[in-house]
Amino acid sequence: MFRKFKFEEGVYEKLQTIPLSTQFKLDRIGISISQNSWIHFSPEERLVLCHLSVRSQGEQDCYRDYLTYLLRHNREPVTPMEQQVVLGEKSQWEGLARVPESVYLRALGLKAMITPADWIRLDDLERYALFKLSGDSPSVHSFEKALQEFLGQTIIKPPKWADAS
Repeated sequence: MFRKFKFEEGVYEKLQTIPLSTQFKLDRIGISISQNSWIHFSPEERLVLCHLSVRSQGEQDCYRDYLTYLLRHNREPVTPMEQQVVLGEKSQWEGLARVPESVYLRALGLKAMITPADWIRLDDLERYALFKLSGDSPSVHSFEKALQEFLGQTIIKPPKWADAS
């Protein structure tokens, strides 16, 4: 299954960058690939990686085998992710008890609020996307759009004159 987010719609035409739903799959199987490795795959291979499912252990094994085959065929490194990092991040976005601090603070920076009830309402992939987008500074705009898409959050922008000090 290939889940497409509206906030990423520019990515899907040529798949020049790894969509978040595919990055989610890579994290699930524990293999990291570079943007350079991604580009070396044919458009059809990228599309297959986007569409393959990783719900069951068997599907994850098949995905891992296919990805490993592609990487080796292209003479690219197969880079397993550090289990501690994967488990640490997974506990952040998978945990329903509290909104991860990075997500909460990124939303506050946009004058928005994510409550625990909002966080629980999101599915795994939406929580994963917000968590990943809350980490890098270049993705503030994507985080804002994702927040609006997933929760209908209206971001309150201060008037331009309020910034002039």
